[in-house]
Amino acid sequence: MTELNDYIINLNTLKDGVHKFEYQLDDAFFSAIGQQEILGGNVHVELALTVLRGGFMLEIQIDGEVQVVCDRCLDEMTQHVEGQENLPVRLTNTEADEDVVAVDPETGLLDTSWLLYELTEISLPIVHSHQPGECNPQMEELLQSHLCTTEEEPEE
Repeated sequence: MTELNDYIINLNTLKDGVHKFEYQLDDAFFSAIGQQEILGGNVHVELALTVLRGGFMLEIQIDGEVQVVCDRCLDEMTQHVEGQENLPVRLTNTEADEDVVAVDPETGLLDTSWLLYELTEISLPIVHSHQPGECNPQMEELLQSHLCTTEEEPEE
């Protein structure tokens, strides 16, 4: 099982400049996160953390595939994901804006695991469905049998 501690960055130990990290989000990562939207996957992450005088800038890029449930037939399916996010990070004890990642200045620990999961999840299309003809044929047949249609009334 993946240790989510591998995704924690100690900001207090970083020197000025750009620090690059690469991760591979696999089935163990998604299992450790414990959410149900993404069942597993293989997502490559490139993370660049720029140390600035007044704070930090976090740039995340993801690209890969995840396993989700098809909304139409309820079978598992593979969905491509790619995304990019730039987030300012501040060491602060107070609640930060929703567009800023707040990190406790005493510990200086930035846990990127949830940020990586969220970026992956929001990169998914709203509707998860197989390409036409690729859904489970038994479920397609069942859906067709319950399809509601209206008959046209004859014109007089």
